[in-house]
Amino acid sequence: MVNEDFLTMFHRLTSVGWAEENGVNRLALNEYDIQARKNLEGEMRAVKADIKHDDAGLIFGTLGSGKDNTAIGSHMDSVPNGGRFDGFYGVMSGMQLLKDLGSTLKNRKITAIDFTNEEGARFQPSLLGSGISTGVFTKEFAYSRKDSDGITFEDALEKSGYMGEEQNRVKNQDISRYIELHIEQGPVLELENYQIGIPKGIVTMVVDNISFTGESNQAGPTPMKVRKDALVAASRFTVAVRDIAKSSGKELTMTIGKINNFPNAYNVIPGKVTMNLDTRSPDKKTAEEYSKMAKEISERIASEEGVPVDFKNQWTTETTLFDEDMRKEIIKSCRALNLKYKELYSWPGHDAQYMNRVVPTAMIFIPSHNGRSHTKEEYSSDRDLINGYSVLKRTVENL
Repeated sequence: MVNEDFLTMFHRLTSVGWAEENGVNRLALNEYDIQARKNLEGEMRAVKADIKHDDAGLIFGTLGSGKDNTAIGSHMDSVPNGGRFDGFYGVMSGMQLLKDLGSTLKNRKITAIDFTNEEGARFQPSLLGSGISTGVFTKEFAYSRKDSDGITFEDALEKSGYMGEEQNRVKNQDISRYIELHIEQGPVLELENYQIGIPKGIVTMVVDNISFTGESNQAGPTPMKVRKDALVAASRFTVAVRDIAKSSGKELTMTIGKINNFPNAYNVIPGKVTMNLDTRSPDKKTAEEYSKMAKEISERIASEEGVPVDFKNQWTTETTLFDEDMRKEIIKSCRALNLKYKELYSWPGHDAQYMNRVVPTAMIFIPSHNGRSHTKEEYSSDRDLINGYSVLKRTVENL
C-alpha cells in the first residue's frame, strides 16, 4: 500500500509541466514550477507538516520534535525539454517519509526540502538556492542573476510568493544530516546490473568560456586562403579536446555543450564563436591540468587559423566527499534489503555538494534507463523507484 501510495503521488505530481512531445519545461519559478510547489505544499499540509520558506525560496516541510533532524530533498525545477525523474524523485521521497514515519517520530524530526533553481537553466549559476541557503553565495550576487528575459532572481522570487526569511536558511536551522535520493543520470548501474549506487562524492567541475574572434565577410567572393573563420577554429578545438580526453586513460570527461556562432548566416563567414568547455574528474588536479591543456590547444589553433582566442575560467568546484559513516549505513540497508549496490562518484552536480559543507551528507542513486537524463526519454522503472525509497527509509530509521 505504501509503495502504491508513493508511486501514485510521484506520477501525479511529476505530470505538472510535462508534455509528451517535448518533455518537462518546469524552469525555476515559472508557472509550472510554482504549481508543482503548491501541490507539494498541499501534500505537506495533509500530514500537518510545519512549512517554512527561506530567502532563496526553499520549501521546508518538517514533522516531529527534538534536536535530531534528518533532511531529505532535491529539486523540482527542470532543464528545458527535460525528464520527469531528475530531482523530483528526491523531493517526493522526502515527502513520502513524512507520510510513512511522521506519526512514529519521538525526539527526532524529518524535514523534506525542495531546493530552488538547482538546474541553473533559468538563472545561472546552478545550485543557486542551496548556495544561498548554505552561505556559498551572497544574497546580493544571487538576487542579481537574470534570466534570458532580463528578470532577476529576486523579482521572480517575489512574484512567485516563495520569498521567505533568512532565519529559515539551512545553515540557521537545526538540521543534523542530509540525504539526497536521485537517479544516476548515467549508464553505469544499468550496464553493470546494480540496483543501487552509493556515491563516494561529486567530481570536480571546471567550466571555461572560450571566444574565437575572426573576420566576418561575404561567403562567395572571399578566397579560402585569406579567410579568418572563427567557426573553423572552434570546430578544430572541439575535436581536439574530445581526442585528448578519450586518449587520457584517466577518469575524465570534457564536453563542449554550448556554442554561439555570429552572425550565424548561411552566406557570411563566421566572425566570432563563443563556447563553454566543461571538464570533470574525481581528481581536481586532473581536471585543472586538462583545462590548462585545452587552453594551450586553443592558443595553438588560434595562431594557425589567424583568429585571436580569449580563454577564461568561469568557475571551478572542489571534489565533494560524502560522509563515510552515512555511506556505511546505506550499505547496511542495501545488504539488509538484499539489493546489489556499487560505490561510485556522481559526475553531475547536486544540491548535496553544498549541503555537505554544513551538515554530514550522503546520496543514493537508482539506475537510469540507457543512461538518459535531461531529456524527455529519461526513465527509471517503478521497481527501481521503490528500491531506492526502501533503502532511504531503512537508512533514516537506522540513523
